Amino acid sequence: MARMLASLSALLIALTVPFAILQSKAQPKPPPTPIRVVDLPIANFTPLIVARDKGYFGNENLAVTWTPVAQGAVAIQAVFGGSAEVGASAIFETIVARGNGFDLMFLAPGVHINSQPPDNSALLVRTDGSVQSAADLVGKKVSVGLINSVNYVHMLEWLEKHNVDPKSVEFLEIPFPQMADALFQKRLEAVWNVEPFVTFMTQSGKAKVLAYPYLETIPGMDIANYFAKESWIKARPDLAGGFKRAIDHATNDVAAMSKEERDDWVSKFTGMKLDVVKNVTLPVFSTQYNVPSLQANLELALKHKMISKPFDVSTMIWKP
Repeated sequence: MARMLASLSALLIALTVPFAILQSKAQPKPPPTPIRVVDLPIANFTPLIVARDKGYFGNENLAVTWTPVAQGAVAIQAVFGGSAEVGASAIFETIVARGNGFDLMFLAPGVHINSQPPDNSALLVRTDGSVQSAADLVGKKVSVGLINSVNYVHMLEWLEKHNVDPKSVEFLEIPFPQMADALFQKRLEAVWNVEPFVTFMTQSGKAKVLAYPYLETIPGMDIANYFAKESWIKARPDLAGGFKRAIDHATNDVAAMSKEERDDWVSKFTGMKLDVVKNVTLPVFSTQYNVPSLQANLELALKHKMISKPFDVSTMIWKP
């Protein structure tokens, strides 16, 4: 009797195991989890399209989409307000937001400023104008984009380094795409613009580079990366980790590419014509944070009263 029961048990096991395996195989893979990104439509965030098209997001079972916005402040508002999970923007605005009580964290590194000229942003003046040095900007109108932006704060620092009182310069808020017209129409005397507009302006013959301010303030600093709400990262470390792994993989790819391949991807992401991309200066793509440069930017925010008290910037870097 015992032998018969043992045989029946073995038979049941033999029949059950294949059924369980078949049942497991039949279960469909869960659909990809959507992650919404708000980004600035510039070359810095080219790894987004690389991660999508090479399947790195798909490998993490993520469906990542992105929506371009005009300013980093808009990206911060979108992430903090819940209309996006991830933001892609300048590091300075994220630091300032964190210092003012927003629970934002750096999710993944992005790009560094170059350590040697040329840089992918520049302070430009008219080739036929009278401005030849920082001292010539006293009493003049200048635009660096938004007041209280990363460019604005570093422009104040650059002026001080050249013994110019920043209060002696009048700052106008002009979007990057409109800076060329404003300069050439002599509505102001200098603009701090970014690529590809730097290339457009210098190739026109009407503008020349006066300085690369970042290279004089904090050369090689982190300038842009990916961020998210700390509460979301802690609640969904699986999604945050998947995004970080995929974007880091893509960033490493972009950093290691030949110039020709990188230019192709940048053109595809930004919509710039390939002939234009070939002439622009790109930042340094990296998966490593330059923590001292982040702390230095925090100290600038403190100096210019954009945050009220110091903190250790490493506490806002997510370490999975």
